[in-house]
Amino acid sequence: MDDDARVPLSGAHLLASFFASAPVATHPATRARLPRVRAHLLTYLDTEGEQWLTPDELVLVGAERQLEPVDAVVRVTGAEVVVAALPGFCHPAWLLPASRDARTQLQVVAALRQWVTDHGYLTGPGARYLLERVDEAVRRAQATLNGSPTA
Repeated sequence: MDDDARVPLSGAHLLASFFASAPVATHPATRARLPRVRAHLLTYLDTEGEQWLTPDELVLVGAERQLEPVDAVVRVTGAEVVVAALPGFCHPAWLLPASRDARTQLQVVAALRQWVTDHGYLTGPGARYLLERVDEAVRRAQATLNGSPTA
C-alpha cells in the first residue's frame, strides 16, 4: 500500500503500541510504575487534550464521548495531538505526587517523544517545533524535581 494512502494511527493505537514495546520498561522499578504513568497520561489526555483539537475533531470527540466517554480524545486523534499535549503533562500540576513516579513519568514522556520520532509517526511542518517543546518541558520538569532554581 502506498505510504500516502495509509490511514493515520490513532492516539489510542499509538499509545498501545508504545507501551507494549516501551523501551523504558527495562528496569523492574520503572516497569512497576508504568501502569500508573499510563493511566495518568490517559486521564490527562482525556481531561486536557481537547485544547489541541480542531473544530472538526472536537465534533468527533463529542460524538465519540456519547458512545464511550473514557479515552475518547485518543481514539479520535493521532500522534500530533498526543505529542502536542506532552509538555502540559510535564507541568508540575500534572506530575505524579511521588517523586519516583514523577521521574518515571518524565522518562516515559522522553521515551514516547523519541519513539514517535523513530517510527516516523510525526511529520509535517510543525513536527520539529512540537518535539522541541516536549524536550524543553521535560528539562524544566526535571530541573523542578531536582530543586534547581532555573526551573
